[in-house]
Amino acid sequence: MAFDFSKVGEQFQFNCTQCADCCSGDQTVLLNLYDLYKLARQLKLPNTQLLFERKILVLKLDEENHVFRPQIRFKTKPLKFCPFLINEWTENNQIKGWCQLHPHAKPLVCALSPVGIRLDSRQDQLEFLLVPPTSNCPGLKEPVIQSLGKYLQPYKREIEWQTDFFNILEICKSKNWTAEDFKQELYTFPVLEPFEQILNQLRKNFEFA
Repeated sequence: MAFDFSKVGEQFQFNCTQCADCCSGDQTVLLNLYDLYKLARQLKLPNTQLLFERKILVLKLDEENHVFRPQIRFKTKPLKFCPFLINEWTENNQIKGWCQLHPHAKPLVCALSPVGIRLDSRQDQLEFLLVPPTSNCPGLKEPVIQSLGKYLQPYKREIEWQTDFFNILEICKSKNWTAEDFKQELYTFPVLEPFEQILNQLRKNFEFA
């Protein structure tokens, strides 16, 4: 995530119009560990490795932080768009975008948009940024005022797990891993047990509590 976004205030203006612009084109949907878990279970897969084998996900190099992140692989024909996007025409001849993963398996980055999360490793705390989903996002022009606290509250636990993920990535920076290393050592795990157990094991593997 770029470092030139401003911090979100206690109140901000936004209301999703379901235009689906942020689900198409050259958008990047990066996933965290719990996103992998949710997606695999939603698709009734026994493990996250199959998400890569079936080319639902790819690994993208975060050049700024020198780590690989899982990314949803967009379809490319006839246009670029998220494979979990469904477009429908309304009675007013407008296109509405529906997410097949909403609400329980939706990636955190999508659920929180336009609020982005960044870890300040020096202060060891999260920062919440205003990240426009697209350059002309109509939702940012809607006359609806959101309270940041209430906006984040439904995702409190997921945000805590995001912090763990960021901390693990900080450890991974020094390992000089390849994409395959990241896939096997961090992003491949069974999803039949509760996520907390999986995360606890990963904490032990990466030697932090």
